[in-house]
Amino acid sequence: MSRHALDYSPESNWHHRRLPAAALRLLPIAICLLAATGCSSDSDRRRIEGTVTLDGEPLQEGQISFFPQPGTKGPTAGAPIVDGEFSIDMKKGPMLGKFHVQITATRLTGRKIMAPPPVAGTDDEIEQYLPARYNTMSGLEADVTDEGPNHFEFALSSE
Repeated sequence: MSRHALDYSPESNWHHRRLPAAALRLLPIAICLLAATGCSSDSDRRRIEGTVTLDGEPLQEGQISFFPQPGTKGPTAGAPIVDGEFSIDMKKGPMLGKFHVQITATRLTGRKIMAPPPVAGTDDEIEQYLPARYNTMSGLEADVTDEGPNHFEFALSSE
C-alpha cells in the first residue's frame, strides 16, 4: 500500500476528495431503500391484551409470546401473565398480522437436582406444567387487526 492510502493527516486533503459521479447518482436511491426497509415506528405496532385461564381458573403466573407468521412483519412480542391477564403496550406490541402464540408456566416440583457446573450442590427442580400444545408444539394463533380491540382470550386445559 502506498503511504497516501493510509494518510489521514490534515495535510493529506482526504476530506476534499470527491465521490465518483455514479455513487452520487445512487445515493438518493440508497436513502429511499433504507427508509423503506428501516426500523418500524411505534405507529406500526398495536396494543394487545387478554386473559389466560387454565381449567376455568385464571393462570396465576406465566409468559405469553406472539411470533409473527410468514407474511407478518416482526418483531416477536411478549408479556408476563399475572392473575390470568396480560397486556403489551403499543411501544412493544406486535405489528398487524397473524401470530403463532406460545404460553408457558413453570413451578417448583419440590425435588432437588444437581446444579450445573461450575456451581456445586443441588438446585430446586422447576417444571413446565402446561401441555406442550400451548408452548413447544403450540397450535394457538392470534390475528392482530387495525380495527382492534385486539383482546385475546386463551382457555387452556391441563388434560
